[in-house]
Formats: sequence, structure tokens, C-alpha cells
Amino acid sequence: MNDSALPESATPAWWLTPAVLILVPVAASILSWISLIAWCSAGGCPAGSWLQLRGFLEPSPITVAGVTLLMVWYALVVVLATVGWRLGTGTRPSAELVTRTRLPAFERRYFLLILVVATIGVGYSYYRIAGTTSIIDSLVTQTGNSFTEALPASAGIPTLRYATILAAPLGVHLWRTTVIGAPLMIGAVVLLLLNSMVASRLSLLMAVVVYLVIWSAARRRADGGTRKPLRPWMVIAGVVVLFALLTTLNYVRNGNYYRDAGVSNPVAMNVYQMGAYLAVPAQVSLGVSDAVMRGSFEKPGSVGGSVSAALPSFLVPEDETRGKEAVDAGLYDFTVSSAPNFTTNSEFADTYADFGAWGWFYTLLLFPLAGYISGRFSTYGPVIAGTTGVIAYCFAEVWRIQLLTQGIVVFLVLLTVVGMAVAGAGLRTRADSDDERLYERSGVT
Repeated sequence: MNDSALPESATPAWWLTPAVLILVPVAASILSWISLIAWCSAGGCPAGSWLQLRGFLEPSPITVAGVTLLMVWYALVVVLATVGWRLGTGTRPSAELVTRTRLPAFERRYFLLILVVATIGVGYSYYRIAGTTSIIDSLVTQTGNSFTEALPASAGIPTLRYATILAAPLGVHLWRTTVIGAPLMIGAVVLLLLNSMVASRLSLLMAVVVYLVIWSAARRRADGGTRKPLRPWMVIAGVVVLFALLTTLNYVRNGNYYRDAGVSNPVAMNVYQMGAYLAVPAQVSLGVSDAVMRGSFEKPGSVGGSVSAALPSFLVPEDETRGKEAVDAGLYDFTVSSAPNFTTNSEFADTYADFGAWGWFYTLLLFPLAGYISGRFSTYGPVIAGTTGVIAYCFAEVWRIQLLTQGIVVFLVLLTVVGMAVAGAGLRTRADSDDERLYERSGVT
């Protein structure tokens, strides 16, 4: 491995650019908002269930001033994240370090470390859950949300369960490249599913993005840096599997809620869940943006008091409201209609409601740093590049919630750094002949 080979690994796929990751979900949110309004207005929603199924009653107004403010916000987010991302992808790590992260021995060590951490976290979490609620009864009665309520909100041993977000996709990749056996891969996937029962869709969706990043990095390596288009069956199969998993998880967690709203079909439940999940942030963003520009919602914040908007969640005093975690919709319900059970409504709106205009300023400063971290991880071997998927998922959630400062994300980034150091300790830079042959097979197509 020499320096001339490094640019290949430092050119992630086009869909990993901050602009695509940030703006595509925003467009999907607006489209879903329009679609739900049209569907319910045409009589598609059961009578009297508009608030429960689409997440709002009265659509927010679309005004020139409100839309302009939103466009400026997202333009700044994209530009700042892109600047950091380009700096990260343009900064070459040493060839020796890159080579080490691509050795099968390193990949095995790194995976096993992540798997052990995930096992401890999931095992302890279910130990706590079993002590306060019946796991079987919760699954049978579709009240899986009680799992989350049984765990402490603060950081601790249960936080380690989020290592499954890395362990499962790493396990699948390393199994496909024959670096580990099927039992370890299956164990990692089962741990992810168990964590998804607690953390709902976030862990599952983030793990999917992590795997796509690993797969893309390995595929470019195998193809000599070229990017072959995805085969249609791969995309269709992936969408079907993901939709089926989300349908199952939603039915277990929210089945009773949707039956009360007049929906009994699990697939329809998931369609409404996904629709409202996408639409409510557009509803809230448009409503709050319009209110700010009209002067009916004024909250400047302060230079010192609003710094919390950019601090890791575990460093913020418990008595401070966390707009980027779950804000009380009552802070802006006088400006926009939204259901009270939707608590991650819009990073744009929640940050302003909690921290004011200065909160916007401090939040924007996070994006160059996040872009740099994402770009830098992408320059290593596939297993380390996978953590780029964690930041990528954060970018893809900007329309809804601020994840960059959440303890989950900070934990996964630190876990990656520690894992690199531990897994790489004592490894030779040049692989032996057996590892070289295994390495040649490590790119999958």
C-alpha cells in the first residue's frame, strides 16, 4: 500500500455527500406532508383520526418569508457540513495505518471488541427490563414501549447496547468476506434486533446505513475504485426487507395506538407511521419559520445560555430542556398544529424553541466538525469507514432531530477510536501470505 492508492479510499460514493444526505430527507418530508394532507382530505383517513394518523390537524401556511428562512437554514447546514467533509476526505492518514485497518486480523479483533461491548449492553438492558415488566406480555399486547421506559435516561451500562449499531453490519460484512463464521454474525444481528425492540427504528436504520457504507467502501476497493451501479434487485430486496422489519417493530410497539385510530392492518399501520414520521417535521418547520418571520415567535436566546445547544447531551445539566433530544411541543403549539405524542418534530424548530437564535448559531458550528469526522473515517479500511455511516445517519436526520450531540453518536465515535487503537496494537503492517489471500477476497460485489 502506498500513498498513490489512498485517494481511492478517500472518495466516498455520491450519496454519502452531506448535500444528498441532508436534502433528500427534507424533500421526502415535504412530499409526505403534502401527500397526507391530500389523502386525508380525500377521505382516505378514518373519520376523526386525522390528528393521530398524520400528526396534525390544520396544515401550516406556506409563506414566502417562512420558506426563505428555511432555505437559508438548510443552505448553511449543507455548506458548512460540506466544507468539513471535504477537509476530512482530503486529509490523508498514513499509508501504514490505512493498511493496518484493512488486515483481516485487525478486522476480527475490532469486530470482537465491538461485539463484546454490545453483548454487555444488551444483556444488562434486558436484565433491567425483566426486573420491571414482563417481556412476553409486552410483546403479546404490543406495548413494547415499556422496554424503553424501564431503562434510565442517563448514560450508563445500558448505553453500551448501541454498539450493536456497529456490530451487526460489521458482522454481516466480515461473514460475507469469510473473516468470521456464521455464528458470530448471527449473534451480532440478533443483538441488533433485541436493541431495536428497546430503541425502536433508530438503531435499525442507523445500522442499515452503516452497512451500506461498509459495503460501498469494500466494493470500491474490489472494483479498483470504480463505482458500478446498484443492481435493481438489490435495491428492491433491501427496501422490502427493511419495510418488513419496520412493520413488525411498529406493530409490536404501537399496535394498540393504531387500532384505537381505526387502523387494524399492520402494513397500513406502518404506512401511516412512516407518513406521519416524515410529515410532522415539515409541518412544524413551516409553522415555526412563518411565526418567526412574522414576529409572533421571538426567542433570541443568549450568548452564554444557548451554548448547551452544541454540547454533548451528557454534559448538559438535567434541569435544562433538550431541544435536540425531545422538546415539549407546547413550546410552539401556539404557532403550529401538531400531535403531542410527536416529540422529535424538527431540529430547526426545536432548537429555536429551546435555545433561541443563538442556539441556531451554535448548532451550525457542529456541522463542519461532523463533516470532517465523517470524511476522515471514510479514508480508512471498510470496517472503520463504517462509522462514517453513523454521521451520515445524523445528517439524514437533520430535518427531524439533532443527533450529532447525542450520547449515542459520541459513544460510537469514541468506541471506534478506542477500537482502532486496541485492535491495531501489536499487528504487523504487512500481512502474511494467508492474510494477503484473504484480503484479496475481502471486497464484495
